[in-house]
Amino acid sequence: MSERTNSSFTFLNFSMGIIVTFLLVWILVIGRTIILPFMVALFMTFILDPVVEFLMRIKVPRSLAVIFTMLIAFIFIYLFGLLVYSNVQEFLVQFPTYEDRLANLLYSSVNSIEHFIGKDISPDMLKNLNINWLDALQGMSLASNIVSGLGSFFSFFMRFLLMIVFLAYMLAGKPNLKRKLCAAFPETQAVSMEEMIDAATEKIQKYLGAKTLVSFITAFISLIIFWSFGVDFAVFWAFIIFLFNYIPNIGSIIASLLPVIFSILQFGSFAPAFWLLFALGILQFLMGNLLEPRIMGYSLDLSPIMVILSLIFWGYIWGVAGMLLSVPILATVAICTERIDGLRFVSVFLKGNY
Repeated sequence: MSERTNSSFTFLNFSMGIIVTFLLVWILVIGRTIILPFMVALFMTFILDPVVEFLMRIKVPRSLAVIFTMLIAFIFIYLFGLLVYSNVQEFLVQFPTYEDRLANLLYSSVNSIEHFIGKDISPDMLKNLNINWLDALQGMSLASNIVSGLGSFFSFFMRFLLMIVFLAYMLAGKPNLKRKLCAAFPETQAVSMEEMIDAATEKIQKYLGAKTLVSFITAFISLIIFWSFGVDFAVFWAFIIFLFNYIPNIGSIIASLLPVIFSILQFGSFAPAFWLLFALGILQFLMGNLLEPRIMGYSLDLSPIMVILSLIFWGYIWGVAGMLLSVPILATVAICTERIDGLRFVSVFLKGNY
């Protein structure tokens, strides 16, 4: 009877675990309007809190330090929005030129195929290649999905405002966290939770600081490469590389391919795109295998397969923002579960070496 009771309890716990997991995923999906701004604000807090601490060390009151830091963050976000808006407007202005170059590239490619296979292609077939690519792009389901995913400007503005509010309260209320822990929990539990929060904060801040430096160096060298090749919107593409380098594994690949694909549209030839891809590939290889390990000097000690699964999971739920947050979230979960006896088995699977 005792064996049956134990197996029943085990099955019940396993079933409850599956149900709770599905409920959490469901909440993350339907609650993304509030949860995602909160997580982005938490991510920004890790980056901006050292600025607040530095200002406080030079005798600036915390309230003024938070306001000044928020102002700096707002200026950077505004400049990013202005950069995206101006580049999109310029792209639309120059699109007819790019369309002609793409049409010429298609014509030359068709002629090359005709010469290779020794088969004549009728002029009517070539005329069919003269497509209005702007209309075609607007009619694609991908474009409609992007527009619907972004939502209205009002919805985006409200999410941004909510993120700013969360960020302000997190930066301003950090000193009260330890006092609240001491008041809410027994002393041993409060000390344990405080150590857990400090360990997670320290590791993630070091990771983000090192990643920011590596991304900045990569983006700066990429900017020089774009200028040397004469690629349009060089500053915009350099910023895309800086941003996407935060995404593990695939971020640098996507960031390098986007300007390469655009260069085909700009130059109407595959040769410049090939050499641009070669230069960016060499740069990403050197940064990822030589400079980045030296600058970071340590690892979050996360399992590579878990990093990939976290990237897929959070990317599926929250899109690009989820991909950017995937590693910090995984590192936080690994650090927290390592210090909880009942969940230590989770950290064993999340960590690379144990």
